[in-house]
Amino acid sequence: MEIEQIVVEDEAFQQFLTERLRAFNDMHSVHHRDIRNADVPVVQFKVEQNGEVIAGLFGSVYWGWFDLDRLWVDAAHAGTGIGTRLLQAGEREATVLGATRVKLTTFSFQAKTFYERHGYEVAGVLRDYPPGADYYMMTKRLTDV
Repeated sequence: MEIEQIVVEDEAFQQFLTERLRAFNDMHSVHHRDIRNADVPVVQFKVEQNGEVIAGLFGSVYWGWFDLDRLWVDAAHAGTGIGTRLLQAGEREATVLGATRVKLTTFSFQAKTFYERHGYEVAGVLRDYPPGADYYMMTKRLTDV
C-alpha cells in the first residue's frame, strides 16, 4: 500500500472522510448519533442602528452546552456595553433552551479579557496560533445567569 498525496483539493474525498468519521462517532457515541437528526436550537441576536447591523451573536445549544460561535461588535461601538448586553441575552436564552454551560473560542487579539470579565475561564490554549498570538477555548457555568 502506498500513500498518495492529493495535490488538488478534492471535495468528494473530504466528504468521504467526513462520512467515515461521523459513522465511527455514531457507532461509539449515542450523543453523536442522536444529534445528527435533532433539531438543534440556535440563539441569534442582533443590534441595528439606522438600518445597519452594528453587533450580533450566534450560537447553538446541544448536549447541555451553549456553543457560542460568534459575537461581534462594530469597532465604533466598542466599550458601549452592547457586547455585554448581547452576551447576557445569549446566555439567558441558552439557559431557557436547556444549556447549563457555555463554550467558545477566541484569539488573544480578540476578546479573551472581555469574556474573563464575564466569568469565563480558559479551558485550553494553543500558543503561537497564529504566530504571535494565542487561541483560547473558554467555558462558563450558567448557574448564575
